[in-house]
Parts: sequence; structure tokens; C-alpha cells
Amino acid sequence: MHFSTLARSSACSLLLLALTACGQPQHLEGVSEDSRRPNFLIIMTDDMGYTDLGAFGGNDIATPNLDRLALNGIRFTNFHGHLSCAPSRAMLMSGTGNHEAGLGTQRDIERFRGERNYERYLVDRVATLPEIFRDAGYRTYLAGKWGLGGPGALDPTERGFGKAFALVPSGGGHFQALFHESRYTFNGKAVTEPEDPIYSTTLFTDQLISFFEEDRGSDQPFFALFTPTAPHWPLHMPPGMKHSDQGSYHGGYDKLRRQRLAGAVQSGVLPEADVQVYQSKAAAWNTLDDEEKALQAQVMEIYAAMIAHLDQEIGRLLNYLQDIGALENTLILVINDNGAQGGPVFGGPPSYLKGRSFDNRLENLGEGSSWANMGQGWADAVNAPFRDGKGTVYEGGVRVAAFANWSKIQRPASVYRQYLNNMDVLPSLLELAGIDHPAPRFNGRDVLPVRGKSFARVLRGDVSSVHSEDEAITLSGAGKHFMQRGQWKLLKELNADWELYNLADDPYERLNLAATQPTKLDQMLTEFRLHAKLNNILDR
Repeated sequence: MHFSTLARSSACSLLLLALTACGQPQHLEGVSEDSRRPNFLIIMTDDMGYTDLGAFGGNDIATPNLDRLALNGIRFTNFHGHLSCAPSRAMLMSGTGNHEAGLGTQRDIERFRGERNYERYLVDRVATLPEIFRDAGYRTYLAGKWGLGGPGALDPTERGFGKAFALVPSGGGHFQALFHESRYTFNGKAVTEPEDPIYSTTLFTDQLISFFEEDRGSDQPFFALFTPTAPHWPLHMPPGMKHSDQGSYHGGYDKLRRQRLAGAVQSGVLPEADVQVYQSKAAAWNTLDDEEKALQAQVMEIYAAMIAHLDQEIGRLLNYLQDIGALENTLILVINDNGAQGGPVFGGPPSYLKGRSFDNRLENLGEGSSWANMGQGWADAVNAPFRDGKGTVYEGGVRVAAFANWSKIQRPASVYRQYLNNMDVLPSLLELAGIDHPAPRFNGRDVLPVRGKSFARVLRGDVSSVHSEDEAITLSGAGKHFMQRGQWKLLKELNADWELYNLADDPYERLNLAATQPTKLDQMLTEFRLHAKLNNILDR
């Protein structure tokens, strides 16, 4: 199939993409009863910071649609994913740890090759959300990043999605293929990209709307996973937007960090935070020369525009669901996959793009021929007050902004501060849909039970903890390990010693207690190693 058959026409899209221009859609037939099963829309954003949305403190970027969902729903301020996209998504899709689901590592690392739980794709030892929902009579859709196919390029349609438009690798240019000649699949078949490409966020939104439109007369409920890649590197400016559209960033990342933290406190998602003691890895803004400041400000302006454009496209999707009468009975769950990524501004291209030339002149930055990351200073600003960012197992890498919105939430406009993680999504949605998890057998194969805990009762107004104080939640990724047990967190970065933190007293991981709490450290290590042995988590 050629990609041009999926793209817009000049007047009215071949896939009914320009819905408002082409006529108003009709309401779904036969699904107006309050007793019907709920629809589910999961929106997983890519590499966003904790305070990027206004509802979480970021008043410098226009995000009215996401803010409205968050402020009229339940904001989860202690929600956790993983250190990078694939393990985080594997947890969500399986209700298990990323190792059990086959994503012990996302990258091809020699020391993990051939090892169980390091297959680098979503293995059939787990039953996935779309598989379970499909078998329970739901329509299942995916539009956006997949990233769980591994070396064999396993397509989302092979893991339960009835219709899928997927970016197969973990990232790429937002205008054209910087990675692969063919990086998209449409219902399991590779498609060729057009000469005049559509910006990625618009493309994914168009495709998801087209799936809904194709099945407009169905009385089946739906499970939809929407996974846009913006603002994941490379930073590309959306069409029609200008650098000055969002807040000005010429005051620098140190100033933005202070503003974001004040906004987070004011919005109620964080307690009062001492911003003076935040340990940024970046050089202080006032030490940069004028040329570097101009580059840094423009990079952040592009990043902000990508998020504002993402919000606009999500608004278009929500308007469509409202128009067809599906929005009221749709539970919308929005989750960042991991924290924002730091590092050097021009340090992003992966190894297989070495030797590729990019035009990173200031006047070209943000165009499809450029490549830039947001840089360490801005990543620290949007992840603060949590330590570090994507690729680490500190809170800045794994603690993410998340929220739920649904007409049947009993405590709307509220904040839930207890610990939750991506593994909890699958059992929560199944409980709300009245579906039992199929373990130990599903479709003729053995499947693992879920590790996550349902937070369905939180949506019904219960504010108590979902996870008990003595539950050890153990995870690892590519040799980096972390375990949370109540207020205690154990972690180990690569080629480093074990660290221990009391998150009740020190949620920002400033004081390593490994040396002063040897008994607690030994207890935590014993528990971690038992779990590691059972799940083949390798420390090498």
C-alpha cells in the first residue's frame, strides 16, 4: 500500500480526515444507554516533563484541552512509568513488569542477547490490553508510536489491535523518515511516506479519527491507544506555528524552573518545594554567552510549540468524540511515558545515523532537515523538583504527570497523591469494563498473572492507597534497577553503587541513606534479588 492513499486530498480526505469540512458525523447508533460498557481512550505522550501542562504548573505553554481534562478529572501526582518509552509501554500493555513482558532492554545490548525477558518485543507470555478487550467484544485501535515490535518487527495488529496506524521504531523525524525508508504500518502492512509529508501529530490524529469514522455505526464499545511522538526528539516546529507563539524563554532555564515549581505548588500538585537546592546538571544560565542563550531559547520555543500543537490536535480528537456522542461514556487516561530527556542539544541522533548531515543553523533549527534535543537545562527545568530525567531510574526519569477524566468519576476536580504505576492500568480498565483477566490460559497459551493493582475504586471516590506499605514494586531496565516499598526506594544506576532514599522525608532524592541505614539497605537488597532471580533480571 502506498502512503499517499492514506494522506489528505486537497479538498476532502480520502480517509475522511477533514471531518468538519466534509460534513458533520452522525451519532453512534444504539449506544446511548447509561448501562452500556465504557469506552477507553489512553493517550500516552512521549518524553514530556512533569510540569509541561498548565494543570501541573506549566503556565508558559497553551494546553487548554489537556488542562480542561485534568482539572475536571483526577490528577495523579505520584504516578510512575519507567526510564524510557518501550519498558514503560510494556508495563501498561501487560499489567506486568517490563521484564516479564520481554522488554528487559529496549536497545540491542550484547550482554543481554539471547536471555529470557530481554527479547526486546512484547512476548506472548503476557495477555495484552487490546487482546483482552478484543476478545471481550471491544473495537481496538492504535494510532501513533508502537515501539514494542523488536527485531522481528512484531506489528500491533498481531497483539490485539483490530486497526492500527503505527510508527514502528521508537522515534523519527516529525516530517519525514530520518530513520527508515518505511517506518509506518497500516493494519499490518508497510506504507510508503509521501513526498509532501504531514506533521506526525496531525497524521496520527487523522488516522485515529478515520478509524472511528469507519466504524461509526457500530454498537461495540472501543479501546483506543493514542501515542503521538511529539515532543520526542528531533524537535521540529509544527506547520503554521512560530517561535514566539508560546512563552518567551530568553530568561533562561533557571528562571523557568523557578516559575514551573511555583506553578506546580499553586496548582496543588506539589507541596511547597525549596527550589534553591535543586541540583541541575546544566551550566548556570548566566554563564552562557549570547550565542548559546539564543540557541537554547529557540530550542525551548520549538519544544513548547510541539506541546501546544499536540494539545490542539487532542482537542480536535475530543471534539470529534463529542460530535459522535461517544465522549461522555469514554474514560480518558493521559500518561507521560517517562521524564523529559536531557543531554546536549545536538547529542540526540542514534548511532546508526552517524555521518548523516543536519542543517542546525539557528535560522533552520526546527525545520525537518534539523536535529536538536531540548538540552539538559530545559529538561531539568520541566522535570524539577524531581531528580534527573529520561534514561535514569531517579524520580525525574520515572515519575510522570497523569490524570483521568470520565463522566462517572465520583470525585472530579481532585488530586490523588498515593503511589500508582503503569502496571495498574490494565487491571483498572478491566475492572471498569467488567472483564476478568484470563490468566493462566489465554487463546491456547500460558500467560502470566498481572502485578498491577486496580485503581478503579479511586475513580469511585476512594482516596486510600492502592498499594500497601509492605508491597515491593521491583523493576529494572537495561541494567538499571529500582524498587519501591512504601516510603523506601532502592536504586542502582549503571556502574554505580546501590542507593537508598526515604521518599516520605526526601521525595526529591537528595540524601542517599545507603551508608547510614545498612540494615534497611540489606533488607531491600534481599527482596530485590529474590524478585530478580525469579524474573531473570541481570545485574551486568
